[in-house]
Amino acid sequence: MKSRILPFAKLAVMALLLGLLYRKVDFAAFHGALAELKWGWLPLIFALFLVNSSLSAWKWKLLLASDGVRVSFSALLSSYLIGSFFNLFLPSSIGGDSYRVVDASRHGGSAKSFASVFADRLSGFLALASWGLLFTAIGWRHLPDKRILWLPVVVFGLMAGMVFAIVQRRALVAVLRLFRIDRLKKLDGFIHRVLDSVATYGSSRALVARVFAISLSFQMLAITIIFCISRAMAWEMPFIYFSIFVPLITLGEALPISIFGIGVRDGLYSFFFAQGGATHEQALAMALVYVLLTIVYSLLGGLLFLLRKPPAAAGA
Repeated sequence: MKSRILPFAKLAVMALLLGLLYRKVDFAAFHGALAELKWGWLPLIFALFLVNSSLSAWKWKLLLASDGVRVSFSALLSSYLIGSFFNLFLPSSIGGDSYRVVDASRHGGSAKSFASVFADRLSGFLALASWGLLFTAIGWRHLPDKRILWLPVVVFGLMAGMVFAIVQRRALVAVLRLFRIDRLKKLDGFIHRVLDSVATYGSSRALVARVFAISLSFQMLAITIIFCISRAMAWEMPFIYFSIFVPLITLGEALPISIFGIGVRDGLYSFFFAQGGATHEQALAMALVYVLLTIVYSLLGGLLFLLRKPPAAAGA
């Protein structure tokens, strides 16, 4: 029953947020902001989307290979794109990771697959928090509300704490025992196998450095994509604002309280970019353009899913 109600609850949250955000919109100004879109920017934006997908597939391949799982780059890129397509219909902006876990588990088991996707996401979130902290420290003088500085500090602390808890396995195992997870033998065994894989990643400083460098590159490109969209919509806002706001927005839209982060993302765009001088209508228009461009790009994953052979046929 709960699994049936949850999607409707998320749709209700999404509808409520959108209703609150759009109830006082000047639709003439909103339409004017959309009309500013310069289509010549779109090839560059889609190319950056593809570069970022390739970076993610490369990072994923490095993690799996370090754990003894060999999968081709093309297969992982295809899986990543298909997962991005499923993101459109699943809670938060990372819902499609469940497809990636299932897909990769055919090659090395569910625990190794889950660990690789989890490490991929965690390294990405830590990179986001790092950029957010760095650029907020650099550009805090540009912020009308200086209290925003505390947001990346808190987020970075939470991400760093999570990484520490996972790497320092004893404390995490003690917490699991406190909640009697060890009595659930299958779940406890799965968690320990995941932690074994994470320990394998952490044992190689070279791997950790490469994975984090790729994550930093990915997140900088993600910031650049939003900046390019703003330029396509004739915004003149300096890049420093995007470097501060986009990491915080991306972390916020990952919360699993709406479908594909819709409503949450729009609200965060309106709140943060107002600090840089954007109007409510401009911020909502850019959030809409970003979603539409993401949907168009993600249709590539839907096409790959339709064309992909089922596992049995692929191995025949």
